[in-house]
Amino acid sequence: MISTVKRSFLLIAILTLSLAQLLRPQSDTAVRATVKRALPLLQKSAAEFVTQRACFSCHHNGLSILTLHLAGERGFAVDMKTLRIVEEKTFRVLRAPQALDDAVQAVNLSDPTPNDSLLLMAAHAAGLQPDLPTAVYAARITRWQRNGHWITSDFRPPHSSSLFAATATAVRAIRLYMPEELAVARDAAIDDARRWLRETRPESTEDAAFRVMGLVWARAETGDIINATSDLTSLQNANGGWSQLKGYDADAYSTGEALFALSEAGVPPSTAVWQKGQKFLLSTQEKDGTWHVRTRMLSPAEVSPPYFSTGFPYKKDEFISYAGTCWAVVALLSALPPAETYSPQPLTAVPADAPTWARPVLFGSARELEALLSSGLDANSKTSRGTTLLMLAAHDSEKVRLLLAHGADVKSRSNSGTDALTVASTYRDTAAAIQFLLDAGAEVQAPEGVRTRHSPLAFTSMTGDIENARRLLARGAEPSAEALAEAVTFDNADIVRALIKAGADANIREASGINLLHWATIANRASVIPVLAETHVPLDDTDDFGFTPLMYAATLDHGNTVTLRELLKAGADRRIRNLEGRTPLQQALRLKHSQLADALK
Repeated sequence: MISTVKRSFLLIAILTLSLAQLLRPQSDTAVRATVKRALPLLQKSAAEFVTQRACFSCHHNGLSILTLHLAGERGFAVDMKTLRIVEEKTFRVLRAPQALDDAVQAVNLSDPTPNDSLLLMAAHAAGLQPDLPTAVYAARITRWQRNGHWITSDFRPPHSSSLFAATATAVRAIRLYMPEELAVARDAAIDDARRWLRETRPESTEDAAFRVMGLVWARAETGDIINATSDLTSLQNANGGWSQLKGYDADAYSTGEALFALSEAGVPPSTAVWQKGQKFLLSTQEKDGTWHVRTRMLSPAEVSPPYFSTGFPYKKDEFISYAGTCWAVVALLSALPPAETYSPQPLTAVPADAPTWARPVLFGSARELEALLSSGLDANSKTSRGTTLLMLAAHDSEKVRLLLAHGADVKSRSNSGTDALTVASTYRDTAAAIQFLLDAGAEVQAPEGVRTRHSPLAFTSMTGDIENARRLLARGAEPSAEALAEAVTFDNADIVRALIKAGADANIREASGINLLHWATIANRASVIPVLAETHVPLDDTDDFGFTPLMYAATLDHGNTVTLRELLKAGADRRIRNLEGRTPLQQALRLKHSQLADALK
């Protein structure tokens, strides 16, 4: 995450933004004391989190590693034993002997951005050098781009839910780890992202901060960065802090990420905007070294794994407060000069048993692959864990065609049950490759007795590639509840429509009574609401909490009213009350969600 980019436009930017007026800088002593108070609980909480949770977390894995390494670079004493514990758990998917097989087979794939992109950013901070597994992760991230940006399945505002955050972290990750053989694809993706970031207006501080970071990491034109920086500074409150949304109180989460974004853009900490923000952070830290940030996830529905304590305070606000404390510390650290020496032992990958032909098959040209086959490479060669040449090449239609012509077994499955068709479905724009595989006899459903994490159609529902979905459905892929739920979660309206037309049951619901319209509302997936409403998914059903979809729309403030308005347009009843007797309007007013209340009046 930490960039060394310092641009020559600084003076112009500062003058343009009226930042030249200097305040009396906060002393380094005060800043250092504040950071020093924060580090013990950050480290303790991170270590506790990874002992209880196996999956990657943006706040306690990625953000904590970035924060602690930056602290070390600024001369603070970091408990390296604790940091190593966190890193060992965080990077095992990149460092295990089977890391390449797992990466190709998408064994751990759930959301390339920001999960995988932030994972790679943290890996870079830890000193993990580019290798085949990191290259596969970066290449797959690149292929999930759509119309210049990346989408995320996460919907817990503010952390991880922003398209700007997804896009900025994707740019950073592929810049760091995309293999040089794919430099053309890398540069094209970054060019498209730069255009999207330049042309798209932010709706929140999270959006505005990551827009600045993304433009810096994409090496945008000076003027574009100045304009984005101006948009971000315009959101600063009179008390020096930034709010998550207009009308909210300023907090450490938004203030920290805003100041860090300004630092990435080269705005010096001696400027007024910086000093006011820094003063806000210094004055709002609690005695235990933390900052309290209040969650916006007020839904009674279970939208993430059940909460557990890591020793960090604030209970239901714990995880967002942890992230906010990290951002506050990162911002303060970015204002300090680097230490003369900081040289932790770089994290190294465990040597994988990848064969010599793996890299050219993955990232080389079809001509290179043809040369290998002509030299005696068996088209059915595979790694010790069952990754075949066809799986390695599944994202490239020309290489797939070539391997099939040389007799590659399209039905071969790895130890995890994965086949080449499944791998091809984890990328966008692989319709030609999928067609070759289907024509050669690839199985759209795993044979009886073979367990796989996701079907090809479920992965396609995640990527949002409608052509891939149509080809799989045409060959008899089951329009399963899993595939439909993934299409809703990833906001893929065309695929939702195609699955329902093919026979998917749109009236599925969770044990708690939540139906797909509830879920689309909770996840803020406005585009799928008309599709579900047309299919007669009950618009005014109440779940076990007495919530209709419209009640959730009034409860969860995502920073816009698009989802709420789509429900109203579909005919949602404003009069239905929850178990506490409130209408959606009364709920929005009680929670002080002014935008939502105005839309309900």
